[in-house]
Amino acid sequence: MTVCGTVLLIAAVVVVAVALRNRQQPAPPPDVPVAVSPAEVCVKAVERKPEPMDHEVVEASSAVAIVCGADPTTADRYEARNDALRSIARRRDLPEKDVAALIAYLRRADNAMRIERVAALKNDIMNLLRSQEPPVEGLAETLIVMFEGRDISTHNSSTPNSPTHQHPPAVLDYCIQHLGAMLDELDENGRLRVRAVLVKAAKRTKQPYAGTALYSLAEDRRATPAQETELKRLTLALCKPGANHAARIAAIQLAGERGFADALPILRESLSAPSRDAVLDIAAIGSVGLLGDVDDIPLVESVAASGGRRYAVAANAAIGRIKNRVARPSEGAGVR
Repeated sequence: MTVCGTVLLIAAVVVVAVALRNRQQPAPPPDVPVAVSPAEVCVKAVERKPEPMDHEVVEASSAVAIVCGADPTTADRYEARNDALRSIARRRDLPEKDVAALIAYLRRADNAMRIERVAALKNDIMNLLRSQEPPVEGLAETLIVMFEGRDISTHNSSTPNSPTHQHPPAVLDYCIQHLGAMLDELDENGRLRVRAVLVKAAKRTKQPYAGTALYSLAEDRRATPAQETELKRLTLALCKPGANHAARIAAIQLAGERGFADALPILRESLSAPSRDAVLDIAAIGSVGLLGDVDDIPLVESVAASGGRRYAVAANAAIGRIKNRVARPSEGAGVR
């Protein structure tokens, strides 16, 4: 099973929607609105394995050596490294030495290729490692180490916002996606460990992966009422102006999906602003349709009048939802 990010860019003929459980394709890089719904996974618990040192040489098969950039003739060629990975992508029984080599590569910085290609390659490696039988011990901890920016030789940490962090935001976004996908299969201690990391990521409002972390938290089936309240608080914070554009769109949509009616003042303020952003506006219109009342219809119509067909389609759908809800008042407008 693979994990994927979910693109929040709005189709011209629908209201903003998250494509949940699209498990077969690598997630897009997080310079576009991304949200994620965890897939089924086989990692059982967050466990720490001995961390390989920078100078440690891990033996690997020929294909894995190419994937990890150990072959100098192909180290800067994404196609060759990706082809090597595809050649073993169906393997569920990789030798321990190959697993160790792939884990060690994930933790290392890779400057031989463009960032987006490194990110795509590492995402596919994470998918491969998550598919192994038996599960790879320490994979969740590896992703946590990567996100937290621990130096594997000194055990020092840098924050994901730090320019000295060895992994770019695109790679960190994939770490968050895969950690979220593991939540339901972890034991309780492991779940809490991963949740703490996801909460930390969601609080980094200037980073695109904050929205990814938000959706990962939303998919935690064992969340307590207190944790649901925490999710609401994080969502409202990310809905506000000043948050990363992609993360804010994810939060606005999640607020509507989860019935967080406390987001309505923020959404109304956003739609009343003089400047227009099509993706943000359509996301807000969609959530107003899920949370608002008849008093919001003039605002939705006014914003739609200033936009094109995408606005009109989103507005019509939102107004239809509001009117249907008024006709069935027992359904309520949302959770406050």
